[in-house]
Amino acid sequence: MSSNRESGDGRYDISMFPRKKKLPGIIMELKCDKDLDDKALDLLSSDALDQIQEKRYDAEMKEEGITDIVKIGVAFSGKKVKISTVY
Repeated sequence: MSSNRESGDGRYDISMFPRKKKLPGIIMELKCDKDLDDKALDLLSSDALDQIQEKRYDAEMKEEGITDIVKIGVAFSGKKVKISTVY
């Protein structure tokens, strides 16, 4: 597991490389803001997921031959959490 390493066009928050290439890798981007309603929280988690795609945070994994990558965008607001994923 690593965090804040450079990959693609930026720095991801959390990345978990599998020990065996047949297992999936995981990339997580975390966002937080205060006093968000459910709709705004949903948008923020989608923005986190979009950032993973746009900045190509999966580049390092792909270079190592990992093709199955789970991308997770997580948004926090107080005690509320919203998670968006792409497999």
